[in-house]
Amino acid sequence: MAETLTIIARVTVDPARIDTIKQAMLDLVDATLTERGCLRYELHQVNDAPQRLVFVETWESRDAWQRHMDGDAIRRFNARIDGGIVAFELDELTPVSR
Repeated sequence: MAETLTIIARVTVDPARIDTIKQAMLDLVDATLTERGCLRYELHQVNDAPQRLVFVETWESRDAWQRHMDGDAIRRFNARIDGGIVAFELDELTPVSR
């Protein structure tokens, strides 16, 4: 059986558009949780920097995550936010312990 994949995606958004972008992110969470292979998809906001948000995701496999990244929910999200992300960092993690 393939190992699960955890994704940590750190996003900094345009502070002038935070409410709109955060709503788009919440809608993305709802859509993604219905996708095949999604085990966890959470959105967190940094307490002392509200323009910084973090997605914590767990997928059954890297293939499942790649389907998500190539899918309709991500396409709709990207069209909706149209340049509202000013910085993005992503880590792919493999479990070492459970």
